[in-house]
Amino acid sequence: MEYRATFRIDCGVSPGYGVKYPGNVERTETLLADSPQVAHQEAMNRAREFADDYLSNPDNGLTTVQLLSLQDSNGAVVSFDASKSVVQSNMLEHLLASA
Repeated sequence: MEYRATFRIDCGVSPGYGVKYPGNVERTETLLADSPQVAHQEAMNRAREFADDYLSNPDNGLTTVQLLSLQDSNGAVVSFDASKSVVQSNMLEHLLASA
């Protein structure tokens, strides 16, 4: 079954030259999964990828990705624990991932 996951990414944006500004991105992804639980796990795997890929917010040194919503192909909302649906990556983790 197809699911749509919407994420909020608190990150940094850069116009170049090593300068970073705080940024906030909302991103929607399509996922394939056999059940709502597997869809949630897949959404959290994507959240981890986004946390690793986006620049860190210069105000706090973190990239924070929060799952905002998860819907099945019929538009039904899948319930999940929002407090456990947040992934963060700090500057050290970004540096180690790129090494």
